[in-house]
Amino acid sequence: MPQPDKYVSRSELGWGASPASYANPRDGLCIHYDSVDQNLAGKPHSACVSYWKATRSFHTGPSRGWADIGYCVDEATEILTGEGWRHHRDLRAGDPVLTLDHTTGTARWSPLLSVNVFPALPRTLIRMEGHGHSSLTTAAHRWPVEHVPAAPGSAPPERRWATSATLAEGDLVPLAAPCADLPTEAKWADPLVSLVAAACASPDHDDPAAPRPVRPGDTARVRADLAAVFGPPADGIPGPGAGAWREVPGAAPRFALSADARAVLAAAAPGGVPGGAFLRSLTRAQLALFLDTALPSGTGPRVPLRRAAADAVQFAAVLAGWATAVRPHAGGWVVERLPDDRLAPGGGAAGVRPVVGTAAHDGPVWCPTTPDSTWLARRDGTVYFTGNSFMACPHGYVLEGRGLFKQQAAQPGGNSTYYSCTLATGPTDEITPDQINAVRQLRQWLMEPESSIAGTVKGHRDFIATSCPGDAAYSLVRNGTFAKAPSDRPEDDMPKHWRYEKDDDQPLPDGAWTTLRCTSRGSQTGELYSWLGVDEKDGAYFSATASVRVSGLEAGAEVQGQFFEVARGADGTWQWVGGYKVQSLVHREGAAHLSFLQNGNLAKGRRLRMRVTQHGGGGSAVVDDARIDVLYWER
Repeated sequence: MPQPDKYVSRSELGWGASPASYANPRDGLCIHYDSVDQNLAGKPHSACVSYWKATRSFHTGPSRGWADIGYCVDEATEILTGEGWRHHRDLRAGDPVLTLDHTTGTARWSPLLSVNVFPALPRTLIRMEGHGHSSLTTAAHRWPVEHVPAAPGSAPPERRWATSATLAEGDLVPLAAPCADLPTEAKWADPLVSLVAAACASPDHDDPAAPRPVRPGDTARVRADLAAVFGPPADGIPGPGAGAWREVPGAAPRFALSADARAVLAAAAPGGVPGGAFLRSLTRAQLALFLDTALPSGTGPRVPLRRAAADAVQFAAVLAGWATAVRPHAGGWVVERLPDDRLAPGGGAAGVRPVVGTAAHDGPVWCPTTPDSTWLARRDGTVYFTGNSFMACPHGYVLEGRGLFKQQAAQPGGNSTYYSCTLATGPTDEITPDQINAVRQLRQWLMEPESSIAGTVKGHRDFIATSCPGDAAYSLVRNGTFAKAPSDRPEDDMPKHWRYEKDDDQPLPDGAWTTLRCTSRGSQTGELYSWLGVDEKDGAYFSATASVRVSGLEAGAEVQGQFFEVARGADGTWQWVGGYKVQSLVHREGAAHLSFLQNGNLAKGRRLRMRVTQHGGGGSAVVDDARIDVLYWER
């Protein structure tokens, strides 16, 4: 296709060549919007030109300089992974991280999709500081909030999104949430869990073979737990045939363990500190037991912990849904349970109330990308959940920004691989049919041999946690509206939708493909294997999203997933006719999360299914959670 028929070049706008560095984006087109309504559809096209020139002046001016495209948080902010708290430099794509499902208010483990790090530049960030909170973020950083109406009892809290700059009275930021991914069957005996907690909370000592000190008041419990795990105490020195433990008399309570008993405890908690794998394997009741042992209630003096031990206790508290903070105390660290599990930065509602202001910052900022667009952050010991190259105007014109073969600046994580296009619309502005067609023309032109993009269309929020390009535009991205061929008239672009979910365990043998089974589609229940084609007998265009969790894996296993099609054979059975791209993930920590999108064209008489396999994960692997969302357009 030739250049869009209403194309306005840089030279026509009075600009010279873009100074941006060379790039050759090949993966597709990314859609953006303006965070403020512009009402350009109700104005003459000259207003669009003025807007685009003003946008360029702003971004190339001293306050931004084209390079100040940075989102999220400062480098002191950590994220909770399956192995514990990590700084951005220690993260890898695929790491399990704790996210918030903002539709249900529960936490869950999700794969880290990418880590976006922005260079050190002078910036003005928003600082929130209080007894239970510390954050330093960009103004556009998003927060999942529960908005409480001004009149008490007038309506239930509403889940919505806000930015650091727009947090208002009644907005509550969650500091904790119940974890939906906890196991229901115990892997460890309760007395062993209690012993690990007691070891974690005990004073530090250098010699692992020396008698283990315990806190005053824990003696009776530790004595009973040792007897439950290792049997009666030894009469003399613990060892083979003589008993595995004994109580050492003295002013301070101590217990001596045999080498075998020390090895049992070290397997669960090396150095007396349990790792993420152990804590994530505890049931909800065992987390309560662990915390009751490690953080006993009462008014007595708080015993300081080692920092690694305090981090482990806070990890357990997070899984239990507690709001906590780690603070220095008496040469060590203590974990404090906060009285409120919500942050109220704007006041007017119950919760932790921080002091809000601005702060100069000249270091890097960073942001993770996750499937839920949320993540659990920690800064200064406090914990909380926290979440353009071309313009297509409402009159059908495409206005050039940086132009062809230039490094973009609007979608971190895709600036060298995707061209960007802003609609110049705000949250409630109309997206006109002419505007949609202009994006389609731009996309088709960029797919020509010279620039040769793949044709994929994404939204800004696919790369980073942001509200951009707005819900209206993003729905057009997801349902394929922008990816259709240009036309002279608007079309009915609304797809139909199926959602399949799984609530049982499905064994996943090592080295064998297993067809995924779901158990519900809306009100329909049963064993469901086909996502499309059962009712859509004439076929359909589709966009399917899979989110699948595999548990019970051994470290280093590779998990793969694939959508495929089947057709009825001559013998009446459903037989394989072809598969789509195989998606892979190498996991750690006992669970793997596959999350990917597949677009396709299902032929008449075929059905769409999905299969999963694992290699090197052992014989205990199961698919224990899955959700398949299918948007489709029937023929």
